[in-house]
Amino acid sequence: MTGRILDLPNEILGMIAFHVIDGIWKNDVRDFLSFTSTCHRLHTLSHDERYWRKMALRRDPNNERPTGHLTWLDYCKKIYLMRTISRDDMKDTVSQYNEDYVCTIQKVLLFPGKIRIYIDERGDDSLGSIQEPTTSTVALVDPDMCYFNGNERLLPDGSEFSIADMRSQYLGFLDYSVTLTAEHMDKTFIFRYGYQGYSVARLFEVDKTFIDKHNLSPLIKPNINNE
Repeated sequence: MTGRILDLPNEILGMIAFHVIDGIWKNDVRDFLSFTSTCHRLHTLSHDERYWRKMALRRDPNNERPTGHLTWLDYCKKIYLMRTISRDDMKDTVSQYNEDYVCTIQKVLLFPGKIRIYIDERGDDSLGSIQEPTTSTVALVDPDMCYFNGNERLLPDGSEFSIADMRSQYLGFLDYSVTLTAEHMDKTFIFRYGYQGYSVARLFEVDKTFIDKHNLSPLIKPNINNE
């Protein structure tokens, strides 16, 4: 059977390779590497950027190309366990003080042990400077809660902004050290911009439907004591 497949033209082999990664996407990298390791001719397909581009965009659909000098293969390795939650998949995407001071959540990236929130906070200076973004907090709470308990709140431990103007706009991301565990099942992940006065945004609920849709199982540890 292998010999017959290898007799096929390159164009057909390429179509088969795309079919391999069109299956259940949580297995795409493993299945593709297994397929291309069969022989030297198929192994050459593993260096074709078209396949790695497709697998990378499944994980980060908002990224048009890798940054810097990364190839699509390198980028796919880098984000293999990263998951992107777009605005369309979030319950709430706004944390606001009033109509003139509004923080929009653009997307959320989930990594092992880290959650990155991309924000666009804007204010018109009518009440003075915008509150410092690094005072923004997150928490995992019960679904019927819409507020923070003091010991549940987490502050960011990293941030980066392409625009940082306290009078008008903060555009960038905030990193939070969060490890999702089985204990967080059916909890709601909430975000509040600034240190006071802003509304709470209920970003998503960590339930089975959400986990399956975004293939989060590899990121979730059995319990909080597991390292």
